[in-house]
Amino acid sequence: MTTVLIVDSNKDSRLALEAQLAASNQFERVLSCSGLQLAESSIQQYEVKVMLIEAEQASQSRLLHQIKANYPELGVVLIQGKTGVVDTATLLELGAHAQTSRLAAPMEIIASVAKALVGRLKPSKRILGKFLKDGQ
Repeated sequence: MTTVLIVDSNKDSRLALEAQLAASNQFERVLSCSGLQLAESSIQQYEVKVMLIEAEQASQSRLLHQIKANYPELGVVLIQGKTGVVDTATLLELGAHAQTSRLAAPMEIIASVAKALVGRLKPSKRILGKFLKDGQ
C-alpha cells in the first residue's frame, strides 16, 4: 500500500484532507505537514510515494525542485484553491503528475493520487526493450 503526504499551510484544510484520505482506507499511511521544510524528513522516514501540495506553495518554493531531485520517483499532486487549473506545461515545470481541487470529492482526490503513482513510474530502457522484444 501507499503512503501519501499532504503539504498545506492551511491547517483546517490539511487536517480535513488527511481525515478524508485516511477514512478511505486506500492508503497504508496518510501524513501531513504545513510546509516543504518539514516534508523532506517525512518523505525519507516513511517512504512516501505521493505528495499532495497546495499549488501556491509549490509555485513559490525552490524546495520542491530539490525534493524532486532527491526523490525522483516521488509522485506529486497539486492541490488547487476554489478555482484555477494548471496547464500541462506548468504541471511538468513544477514536477507534478496530477492536480486536484480542495473541493473535490474524496474519490476524485484518490484518482489524482493514482494518476501520480502511475505517472512517476518510468520503466527502464532495458525492461521496456525486453517487453518489446518479447512481444515480437
